Amino acid sequence: MLREFWNVIKSFKKRFTLYYLVVLTMILFGTFPLMIVKLSAFIMFIVASAFFLPVAASHFISTFRQFALHRSRVKLPVSAEISDLSKRASVEVKELGIVKADTAYVMGKSLVLGTDLLKKLSFDERQAVVAHELGHIKRRHVFIRSVWVVLLFTVLMLSWSKLYSPIFFSESVTQIILTVMLNISVLAFLFLVMVPINWYIEQDADRFAANLVSKEHIRSALLKFASEKNFEEPSETHPSIAERIKRIDKLN
Repeated sequence: MLREFWNVIKSFKKRFTLYYLVVLTMILFGTFPLMIVKLSAFIMFIVASAFFLPVAASHFISTFRQFALHRSRVKLPVSAEISDLSKRASVEVKELGIVKADTAYVMGKSLVLGTDLLKKLSFDERQAVVAHELGHIKRRHVFIRSVWVVLLFTVLMLSWSKLYSPIFFSESVTQIILTVMLNISVLAFLFLVMVPINWYIEQDADRFAANLVSKEHIRSALLKFASEKNFEEPSETHPSIAERIKRIDKLN
């Protein structure tokens, strides 16, 4: 059990299948009136959820760690090279933060770079990474992602809030079961449908960086950022580095 769970944690394809199973069994449970179908879907939902909930918890822990890392950043004046690049991109960067990690991200108009990442990169590659993060600001990717989350969540809650199920044990117990299933399924659905949106956003930022700096520099920066694990394996937030490089190579 523990070994299989670890395999699910490591493999994006298995996690993606898990999200799909949770959502599918919820749809079967809420759509088909036959009790045998509902019971079968409910049992499958319980099994799938036993794996999904720890995976979801690991995502929330990772997000919490990201916020904790952001709070620990050292604030510095925006450097001349970043200032010049942001002017070329017509993007305002109000703050430069430095953290001890292998990362780069933006939060609002704050640009944060990791010391472990910077040590790997040449000047041109640093510019390419910064250009990618500026692309997120310029294209308003955080806002776009938030709008999609709100729209999808609203549509889903409206469509699934009217689910009806025959009484299992009592009306109150049935209502509790439906509420728990609904919340788990909504979370799995958002994980599932946000994957292509997140991937598009990252590839859009790559295109922006390639146009602002050069595709050779963003390509080489990605190769230095790559590891054996993430080169071919995508995640919920990023396509694989191999796929990103393939898309960059196709740019004019």
